[in-house]
Amino acid sequence: MKWVRRILLFALAGFALIAMFIVDAAYYGAGVLITRTSSDEHRIIHGNPETALGLAYEDVSFKAEDGETLRGWFVPAASADVGVVTVHGLGANRLQFLREAKMLHDSGYAVLMFDCRGHGMSDGSGRIVRLGIWEHRDVQAAVAYLKQSRGIKRVVVFGCSQGAASAIEAAAEDKDIEGVIAEASNLSPREILTVAIRRARPDLAPGFVAMMTWIAVWRMGGRGMPGPVDAITQIAPRPVLLMQGSADNTVPPNDVRVLFDQARAPKSIWIGEGAGHCELREKYPQQYRQHVIDFLTRYFPISK
Repeated sequence: MKWVRRILLFALAGFALIAMFIVDAAYYGAGVLITRTSSDEHRIIHGNPETALGLAYEDVSFKAEDGETLRGWFVPAASADVGVVTVHGLGANRLQFLREAKMLHDSGYAVLMFDCRGHGMSDGSGRIVRLGIWEHRDVQAAVAYLKQSRGIKRVVVFGCSQGAASAIEAAAEDKDIEGVIAEASNLSPREILTVAIRRARPDLAPGFVAMMTWIAVWRMGGRGMPGPVDAITQIAPRPVLLMQGSADNTVPPNDVRVLFDQARAPKSIWIGEGAGHCELREKYPQQYRQHVIDFLTRYFPISK
């Protein structure tokens, strides 16, 4: 029976080699998936609130939890009661919320626009995509800066795309965040990575895609960390406004409904018909302003 044993050993060795090849391929694919291109466009800051919108501002910097220096602009308001921290998306910077800063300031709110790590003028290489896994700590540092260094009593975080996911995850952990406005948040890093892979490579087997996304999240440092769909349950009784365009081709448009169903009251939802990814302001400027400012004035009125 030695020949049977040899055949079994050869078969097991063959299966082991195939398994190693599949795991290696998934590891390599995960690395490609989470490694950003070398473009530094997101590092360039053109203009400022004063030259663009006539808003007085200050250049500010503060430390993240791990010592990285984060930089941004603080736009003060007459009232120091309520401030809004804006959180840009992947591959963007503080400029993404420049128009919103004008809207918020005109309504009486102080605004902190900052660059997340690896973006704009903040520290960090930004070489590895994190999808909010690290950036949510940057949001918490920005909130702490407003409260401790600027005397802002109540802080709302306002993000889009990765910034929205970061805002939700930050608020779930940090009770100093008193409200969340989130446009086009994903449900979890694995979900959005799976969507991206399936769009780029629909030929890949589901099991291989699942292995690749698991490895990718592990390499990003997010193993065991809840995604926005789980984290959002921890925000109540603080209010949440969820928004998304129905024609979003980056984050599945139904994600906003899933997040809304998971969230606890008080919560609000707005879906802009035909709007793409983070395009609500451009497509529906009046409704966008109404939804955002109504939310803020309802839950965070400015003291006269």
